[in-house]
Amino acid sequence: MNNDKSINDLLNSLDGIKRAAPPDFFYTRLRARMEKEQGRTVQSGWWILKPVYAIALIAMVIVVNLAVVLIKTDTQNTLTNDSDKFQTIAADYNLADNGSFYEINQENK
Repeated sequence: MNNDKSINDLLNSLDGIKRAAPPDFFYTRLRARMEKEQGRTVQSGWWILKPVYAIALIAMVIVVNLAVVLIKTDTQNTLTNDSDKFQTIAADYNLADNGSFYEINQENK
């Protein structure tokens, strides 16, 4: 009988319990925060995750690098020829070597 009374007391103690309620405007604030987070993730870097854009970006970088390398090697070959041409033109017109900027300023003083 003692056990029945303790069980009944325990069950009766649950009669006064009410359902927990969230704070005022909880769902409104939650929805606003979720929409804000969703908008933030969509805006930041969405295009780089698409394979089409990533492949195009990589291809563009490779093309630019190849162009720079090819232009540099072509420029090095023509520089030796150009310097010979400049020396020939200078000799034809009897142009002297101008020297450095410092030497020119020393002559003017």
